[in-house]
Parts: sequence; C-alpha cells; structure tokens
Amino acid sequence: MCFRKIFLAALIILVAVSTANADRRKFVWTYQPILQQPDGVDLEFYQTTKLSTKDSWEYRLEIEHGLAPNWDMSIYQIFSQNENEALKWDAFQLRTRFRFSSTGSQKFAPVFYLEYKRKIDLKAQNKLETKLIFGRDFDKISIALNPVYEFFWAPGDPRHEYGLDIGLGYELSYKWSIGVESTSRYEIIKNAENETASYLGPTCSFASGPVWYSFGYAWGITDDSDDARARFLMGIGL
Repeated sequence: MCFRKIFLAALIILVAVSTANADRRKFVWTYQPILQQPDGVDLEFYQTTKLSTKDSWEYRLEIEHGLAPNWDMSIYQIFSQNENEALKWDAFQLRTRFRFSSTGSQKFAPVFYLEYKRKIDLKAQNKLETKLIFGRDFDKISIALNPVYEFFWAPGDPRHEYGLDIGLGYELSYKWSIGVESTSRYEIIKNAENETASYLGPTCSFASGPVWYSFGYAWGITDDSDDARARFLMGIGL
C-alpha cells in the first residue's frame, strides 16, 4: 500500500511539472512513424489484459529518451500476473528506433524498430524483435503499418514469429482520436504445429497538454487466439 501511494504521488508531481508534449500514441498495438524529440523524455505505462480461460495481465513502465532527430531509445521494466496468482517482476526490455532520414521534415520516412527482451526466469527464452514502421496522415485520417519479425532463442530450440500490425484512425479533434486496429502473429515452432493468432477491434485516444491516454479492445478471430485482448496506454512528457 505504501508503494502504491508513493507511485501515485510521483505521477501527480510529474503531470504537474511537465511542460513538453509527450510522444503521443494514437494506436495501442501499431506504431506510427513518430520519434521522441531530441533530449525529450517520456514516461509511459502499459496495461495489457488477455481474456481467455484463465485471464492474465501485463504491466510495463517505460522511459523513452530522444537521442537525435532520427533516433530514440527506451528501457522497460515488465511485470505480469496470472489469475489467482501474485504479481511478479517478469522481464526487462531495451528498444531503439531509427528513421532513415536525418531531417525532421521527412516525417513519414520509414522507421526501423529493434527490441531485446530478457525474462527474469533464466529458463525462459531471449527475444529479439524487429519491425518496420510505415505511416502517413491524410488531413484527419491516420494510417500505420508494421511488418514484424520476432526471434526467440536460448534456452531450447529457436522459434520464429512473423506478424503484421495495422492501424486506421480518424482525428475528431486535437484531443480525441478514434480508430480500428488489427494485429496478427504467425509462429513457427520446431517439431510442433505452427500457430496463428489474429485480433481486430476499436481504439480511441485522448490527449491534453503533456499527457495522453489510449485504449484498445480486440477480439480474437482465429482458433489460436485468446478470446480478446485489451490494452491501456498512458504517456507523460517530462
């Protein structure tokens, strides 16, 4: 309880003193080709709920730092909880994004995404994820597309995942945006049956000053999918 009070107080202070615009996310699974500003810093919180026979939750705390006009990086601490089980520290994660353009004017140039994730449980596999981030705004309409490749290794046999995330949004006003997202993963497992998990559902986003919130709910549309997944994001520009 003491930790929760301290954490809540810290968030309130951060909101009160923030003056910069946060790196807003209009989608919750799909990235837009927008990077953190040079020397800009965001604090972001993720909550992902997997609805299935046995529900589970994942919580991520991210610090994102802009290093140059075309380069940023992040570090995550990840916690997880299964239904009727205790919350645990699950993993840490490093991520960087790089735009293939040295000028901020080419806002819609492709962005390369690279992520390394290591589970705290040493019996779990390492993960390396890469994706390309494409997207463009047409007045009030936003489109984003992320082809994804994930590689899992050590310990055990390596496995591969290929995926595609797509977001289509409409800006009702500066503060409000709505949209629809689809996310799919095709997993190749050695000596086992391959699996395909796909989801589709609505997304909404709200921004006010340095703070933004995004929420998405997606139904599983393949046999290997969970029943549904929900994700809440919050970002604060520091």
